[in-house]
Amino acid sequence: MKSSPQKNVTYYFKKPDEISSQVLDQIQLLIRKGGEVGSAYIRENLENAFLISYALDQEGLVIGTVTLKHPKDMYRRKIEAATGLDLSGYLERGYTSVEPGFRNSDVAHRLIQGLIERSRGQKIYVTIRMDNRFALELTYKNNMVLAAKFINERTGHKIGVFTNKESRP
Repeated sequence: MKSSPQKNVTYYFKKPDEISSQVLDQIQLLIRKGGEVGSAYIRENLENAFLISYALDQEGLVIGTVTLKHPKDMYRRKIEAATGLDLSGYLERGYTSVEPGFRNSDVAHRLIQGLIERSRGQKIYVTIRMDNRFALELTYKNNMVLAAKFINERTGHKIGVFTNKESRP
């Protein structure tokens, strides 16, 4: 079911240096609230991102975000070692987070679509827990394909590595 607040949502797709510190603070807080990712490098990754998408409600509050970021070499090499993939030159899609009241209203899908449209020719990957049904559906809906799986040594979760179809490793 679609959420009615969708009509009052405005979407932005910007480089980090085009985003105010206050909006970056809101984006960082929303990502932390989601609790799905480690929080040590969120601000640094946002400030060094390729492109950040975010949605504002009618009051100007961030209610959704998705980022195309430059993965840290150490993190990328860990994934490569676990999967045998070569992800050098790839951007990582991450930090997908939507306020609960705006979920199931296509906010994340629109943010991802906008990023894809603005990053034509870029190789993109995303890592997703294989038990995260919503994230998997969203990823498939945006034409990404499963390239490999691995077990996260720290959490024991099975993780899928998905790439955009144009850039299969």
